[in-house]
This record gives sequence, C-alpha cells and structure tokens, in this order.
Amino acid sequence: MLELLRSIYERLTAGGSTAEQAVQSGIWVTGINVGDRVLQLLKVVILARLLSPAAFGLLGIALLAITALRQFSKLGFDEALIQHEDEDVDEYLNTAWIMKTIRGAIIVIIAFLAAPYLAVFFGEPQAESLIRTIGFSPLILGLQNPAVMYFRKNLNFHREFVYQVGGRLVDLVVAAAIAFVSGSVWALVAGIIAMNLVKLVISYGIHEYRPRIEFNLEYAKEMFGFGKWMLLSAILMFLYRQGDDAFVGWFFTASALGFYQIGYRFSNAPATEVTQIISRVAFPAFSKVQDDVDRLRAGYFRVVQLSTTVGFPMAAGIAAVTPQFVRVVLGNQWGPMIPLMQVLAVAGGLRVFAANSGAVFKAVGRPDLDVRLQAVKTATIALAIFPAAEHFGVPGVAFVILGSGIIMQPLLIYILLPLIEATVTELIRQLIYPLLGSVLMFLFVTGIDKYIFAQTGLFEMTALIGAGVMSYTLIMLVTERYTELEFLQLFRSIKQVI
Repeated sequence: MLELLRSIYERLTAGGSTAEQAVQSGIWVTGINVGDRVLQLLKVVILARLLSPAAFGLLGIALLAITALRQFSKLGFDEALIQHEDEDVDEYLNTAWIMKTIRGAIIVIIAFLAAPYLAVFFGEPQAESLIRTIGFSPLILGLQNPAVMYFRKNLNFHREFVYQVGGRLVDLVVAAAIAFVSGSVWALVAGIIAMNLVKLVISYGIHEYRPRIEFNLEYAKEMFGFGKWMLLSAILMFLYRQGDDAFVGWFFTASALGFYQIGYRFSNAPATEVTQIISRVAFPAFSKVQDDVDRLRAGYFRVVQLSTTVGFPMAAGIAAVTPQFVRVVLGNQWGPMIPLMQVLAVAGGLRVFAANSGAVFKAVGRPDLDVRLQAVKTATIALAIFPAAEHFGVPGVAFVILGSGIIMQPLLIYILLPLIEATVTELIRQLIYPLLGSVLMFLFVTGIDKYIFAQTGLFEMTALIGAGVMSYTLIMLVTERYTELEFLQLFRSIKQVI
C-alpha cells in the first residue's frame, strides 16, 4: 500500500507539459478543496448541534466586517506575480511581504476602532469583541512566507495541500473542543485564529525562502499596476457575494443571517469547490499559453466541459436532497433554511460556468473586463435586494442572487468569446448535455422523494444521493453513445496522469 501511495505521489508531482501539469495540479487542488470543504462542513455539522443559529450569525457579522476590510484593501500582488512572465520573481517578494504586513496591521487598528460602531449598525452588541479578535487574522496571514505564491505560479499544489488542509484541521479540532466545553460562539473564533497561526508556521516550514526588510518602490508600483484591478475586483466581489449577507444581518436578525449563511455554505459547497479548483489551476495554466489563442480556446472549452459535467449535477443534487439533508444532518431547528438552500443551489450551478471566464480575463492581461462585469452584477443586486426582502423576506434575497446570475450570462458570453475567437454554438455544445442531464436527474430524485419515500431519515437521504449519482451517470453514458459528448474521456485523462 505504501509503495502504491508513493508511486501515485511521484506521478502527481512529476511535471511534464503544461497540460499534464494542469491535470496534476487539478487533482491536488481537488484534494485541497475537498479536504478543506469536508472539514469546514464537518465543523458546521458538529457545531450546529452545539450552538444556535444566532451564534453562527454573530460570527457571520464579525467575519463580514473583517472580510470587508481585507477586500477593500486587497493588494493583488500574488496575482500579479503569478501572471508575471518570469518564472523567478524572488526579487519582488520582500516588497510584497512588507506591504502585506503593513496592510494587516492597519486592518487590526481599523477593526479595533470600528468594532463598536459596527455592532450598533447590526444591532448586536456581542459582535464588538468578536470583530476586534478576528481582526488579528489579516496581520497573521500578512506575516506568512510570501513565497507560498509559487505553489500556484509553478502549479506545485502538493505543497499547498499541507498548508491549507493542515490549517483547516486545526480549526475543526479547536472549535469543536471549545464548543463542547463552553457552548459559546468563541469556539468559532478560537478555531479561526488557531488555523491562521498554524498556516503561518507551515508557510515557513514548506518553503525555504526567508523574507527580509527590503522595500523597492518600483517593484511595488509594477505589482500594483496589475493588482489595482484585483483590488477593484475584490471590492465588487465582496459587494455581490457578501453584500447580501451584510444586508440580511442588518435588515433582519443574527438568526436570519445564520440561516442564510449556513444555507449558502451547504448549497454552494460543491459548486464553490468546482469553481475554486478550476480558477486556481486554470489561471496559471492559461497564463502560460496566453499568446496562443488556439491552445487557449481549446483549454477553456476543456475546462468548461469538465466543470459543468461535475458542477451542474452537484448543484441539482443539492437542490433535490435539501429537505432530507437539513432535517437529518442539522436538525429541525434549521428547517427555515430549506427554501434558501434550494434557490441558492441553482445560483451555485450558474457560478460553475461563470467562474471559468475570470481565469481567461486575467491570463490575457484584461482583468478590467472581469471588474466591469462584476460592477454590473453588483448594481443589479443593489437595485433589487431591498424591495425583494421587504416583500418576500429572506427567500427574496436568495431569488435576487439567482436572478442576477441569470441576467449576467449573456453579457459574459458576449465579452468572452471574441477573446478566444469562439462562437456561441461551440460554447453551447460544451454546456447542453451536462445541463439536460442534471435537470433530468433532479426530476427523477425529487419524484422518488415525493412519491415513494413517506418519511425523513438517514436511509432515505442516502438512497436519494445514490439514485442521483446513478441516474446522472446512466443519462450521460447513453448520451455519449449517440452524440459527440466525451463523458468518459474526461475521467480517462485524469486517470492517465495518476
């Protein structure tokens, strides 16, 4: 067994062509994201039984505040260095490290001063001390080894696996232990701080680079020339991804925010993992072929085909199984979350496709296009969210998120296709079969749940998941036989690398 594992590890770190490295990296990033997400969701499942929805809402308020400060001060230096044509960018790292550390210290100060006012804004006095404590996280992460950027630039994600999953494992253990003893929201905070401290230590243990106090203004200007678009993108991304959370926490209650955030986390977990895997691997891979439009187009279509083949049925399956899942795994106190999860799961399916475009925009040096699209989406949400919440409550907010995603798809396609010299027909060929297969699978699973199963339980939930997997696989295999769909070939290519 050890020899087999060693052989697999050597194959997944062997390098090769850009395409082979991309597949190898995709497998490692899958391991990172699946491991990270499984540990996150396991933590939520355990703590959902020990803590109330209001406790998760309080943490959500604190994280919103710190996330806003981080996003509104994002430097974008890592993205700039990944996109840089030179393989060795060591000369930039000291400047990047100093700027990140200064940024982290400023966030600590702002969080400390703003915490009382934010607590009043959200109507939750307990949030003040939480915001001040979690405010140290950006400083801890700013002090980490700046060379961890090389893991993505060089497609060496096997090292990042230790860095990311190791930190998340500590988060789970610390949070669960303290929650079991105290039953307090501080268990969630302690887990986050412990995770970031461990990631700081690991960053220096898995890369030999050691930063020095050395600042170069020209390097800073060069990195920020690219990073400014990452800053604008981060601000807009926060507004349309966390802006709805902030609105729910302000307009409703901490408990409502707890339902909304946990519902989003579970419903979008598969879609989020697919998009993160694709984006993290596709950006550096596309950057290596940015001047070859034929290879860029072929790579993009392959990425779309893979992400939608996996992501669409995941989103459809979550929507179908949600009623069973919430009551069995989380408990009846989380019942109001069911309609939110179903709507947000569909929105997550749209994200599976849309997220692939950002990697293309950045790879060809046009991150401004992504920023403009995000600005339109943010404006759409801002115009609709208040009346939707006033008339339909929290589910209305979820429908606004779904509607904005639907509206953005045609505009995104219109801007993207000229960059890769492709047609709408070529793109539709990559999407149509996974979409139809996912819809049929959803109808089949919901039909079983409604007409065959008369109660809720672990057996019923497991049976529905199994029925969804088998029905989708059968649909795609039949489709492959009579069309040009390459269903099995996608998985064979991954198997060959392993």
